[in-house]
Amino acid sequence: MGHDIPADFDTLAVRAGQVRGSEGEHAEALYLTSGFAYASAAEAAARFSGAAPGNVYSRFTNPTVRAFEQRLAALEGGAACVATASGMAAILATCMALLKQGDHVVCSRGVFGSTVTLF
Repeated sequence: MGHDIPADFDTLAVRAGQVRGSEGEHAEALYLTSGFAYASAAEAAARFSGAAPGNVYSRFTNPTVRAFEQRLAALEGGAACVATASGMAAILATCMALLKQGDHVVCSRGVFGSTVTLF
């Protein structure tokens, strides 16, 4: 947030992760795009390979989702946050991060049908 005074929860809920654009807008712009433009083919190649920072495709990240992740991390007191497009994506990401080959998952039959199918 750029100040020495810790922000209240309410302020974090509205302002954390906000980066004002050149227009000085009061609220974040919504980036309703799936792709991004590049100054050159070399820049595109560098971004797609991970050699250069920047947006590539909204399925990976975009400024709107990044602001949401930063705000949620600030509200939870976390170092970072990963937003997913669905609950199933969140469950799979968690399992991929925590489980290794040969591990077993104990799962109730009462969970959402697709979750049972995943396991």
